[in-house]
Amino acid sequence: MNFTARASVVNRTHRVVREQALVMREQKQRSRSLWVPLGIFSMLLMGLCYAVWAVLEGYDELTPNGVPDASDQLFLLLLWSLPVTAVLLGLVWFQRERSQSNSEVTR
Repeated sequence: MNFTARASVVNRTHRVVREQALVMREQKQRSRSLWVPLGIFSMLLMGLCYAVWAVLEGYDELTPNGVPDASDQLFLLLLWSLPVTAVLLGLVWFQRERSQSNSEVTR
């Protein structure tokens, strides 16, 4: 059996593989560059939550047991979970981009 391929098919395959490699490299660099700002933002947000909790704890005359109101606690819980939510949304967004780019390359 003779399994020779035409040069045009081989060249097209090489081009598609090179394009996929470039797209993968760009996605990896883009995702790496987002980790540092996300980490800094998360640390600042945790410090902010601690500071707000300390300020709310200073209002002992408003709540006799020394615990802030439930609405304040809910606000702080939402503020604390913001980085986790941002990471999950980012992962979903990157997955959708990757699947769309893979479907465009295979067409």
